[in-house]
Amino acid sequence: MATILPGDGSSNRQSPRQKPKRMKGGHLPVIEFRSSTAAWLFKSGSGWQILAAAAIGFGIAAYFEYAAYAAIVIAALAIPYLAYKFLRNRTSIYWLDGDRLFMRRGILMRAEEEVELYRIKDVKVTFSIIQQMFDNGDLVMSSSDRSSLSTDGRNAIIVRNVPDARSIRGEIRDRVEMVRQQRGVRELDIG
Repeated sequence: MATILPGDGSSNRQSPRQKPKRMKGGHLPVIEFRSSTAAWLFKSGSGWQILAAAAIGFGIAAYFEYAAYAAIVIAALAIPYLAYKFLRNRTSIYWLDGDRLFMRRGILMRAEEEVELYRIKDVKVTFSIIQQMFDNGDLVMSSSDRSSLSTDGRNAIIVRNVPDARSIRGEIRDRVEMVRQQRGVRELDIG
């Protein structure tokens, strides 16, 4: 969920769908976003598959009069996995503040990172059919910053199952353009 936090303590709130508006003192509001466990579970294909598998397993067990045992087994498998997913999403936060994208990730071992917005080459949102129905998607930001390598080795920052991902993508894109114009920076791909 995108949360807009005013940088100077004022109560001015801005929807991520609007163009970046400066607040008192010329500062842009802080926009915070993260992956959503609820969006993953109820608004994505993989979440629906997990819910369907649990319902089918429980239904089969109930048919054979083993419903109590099935509930225990399903809970024993599902609760730790959902707890891990929830903790990972709650402890991973991304926010735009000024001319940087900040990232804080990790459950036991925390890592904090920041990327200058002018280094972001491309921002896209990918959707499954189910995610499109609920305006939920995966944000993929390509960066020229080598420190922001994803787990697959690409220079990409991937935030999965973000509610209202389209408007956040638009906000990031608008801020990247604004910072590039302020600094007179252009992105060149050589080779």
